[in-house]
Amino acid sequence: MAEQKNVYLYCGSDEYVVGHNAKQKVDAICPAQEQSLSLEVLDGSASKIDEAVEVLNGCIEAFRTVGLFGGQKVVWLRAVNFFSSQVIMKNEQVKRLVGYLTDDIKKGLAPDQFLVISASGIDKRSAFYKAIKESGEIAEYNIPERDYEARPLAIERTAKLLKREGFAITNDALDAFIGQVGYDTRMIVNEVEKLILYKGAEKQIVIEDIHAITSAAGEAISWDFADAVAGRQLGSAIRLFRQLLFQKESPVRLIISVESLFQNLLQFREYMDAGWLRMDGNRVSWTSDPEAELYFSEMPNDPRKMHWYRASKLAKQAQPYSAKALAARKRLAVETHERMLSEGTIPHELMFETLLARLCAPKRRRA
Repeated sequence: MAEQKNVYLYCGSDEYVVGHNAKQKVDAICPAQEQSLSLEVLDGSASKIDEAVEVLNGCIEAFRTVGLFGGQKVVWLRAVNFFSSQVIMKNEQVKRLVGYLTDDIKKGLAPDQFLVISASGIDKRSAFYKAIKESGEIAEYNIPERDYEARPLAIERTAKLLKREGFAITNDALDAFIGQVGYDTRMIVNEVEKLILYKGAEKQIVIEDIHAITSAAGEAISWDFADAVAGRQLGSAIRLFRQLLFQKESPVRLIISVESLFQNLLQFREYMDAGWLRMDGNRVSWTSDPEAELYFSEMPNDPRKMHWYRASKLAKQAQPYSAKALAARKRLAVETHERMLSEGTIPHELMFETLLARLCAPKRRRA
């Protein structure tokens, strides 16, 4: 008989699928009729260090507490968003609490105790991740980063959802739907539900229906926002930032994307300075330099395998900057992120717009 596992981690960028499968595991361990007595669900979202500390303390306390009347105890730490945050995870108090969790997992939970974790991301090099991998089960669900991999998956998922409800969709309508909605599974599910309600008894979906009812994805707006920041277009950057806030995006999540943007641009600027890539018109071209081959072969994500359009966009955005200017902009973003997590008096939105004003300042002669 296979050994029973007591710890389960569901993680990845496809947050809808992560949450859905974690919920299925919770229901399998603890049926609905038992959940009022045996299940404790904790919200794992945190944008500040003290919030992460509160989440971790609550989790430790929850699964160290026996179930009511001595029965089984199931703890679901749901929608954790800080396990991959370098700023939060380097805090000493956070590291200490994660260490306690790691030790408890290594020692093993009681047979009637279960811990289910669903998270958007996690550092696979951490002792915490390794302890779960050794003692429990891990399932990862990611939206592919490459367009040619993500798009077919999104098209297939959309068509299956509609077919399950008895709806048909024309090819041009399906293409328009994915172009409008993007690849995020939660967004696809939400927009399919809207389409079904909109069409009612009429089971054929055409392109006019897509234009009439579907909403543009936050992902598409995020791309426009990144373009505006990289291009020093302050007015557009602030307008798109406020639009993303209206769509319930978190300033902390957005600032992480800005950090990532300037990290990517810095890397591409360094590749260009080393002579490893150049722009041929609007398309990037990589050299066959032996030093570059050795360097890229040791990277977990070889940038030469990136979709040419994405790589070309990054290279073009990095061209006007020096490596020093890009490093300074990344440092500004990191410092603002740290202030968001440590200062409680200034609204995050104001901090972010001040950052945008500094990032989009007019180009200096030596920038």
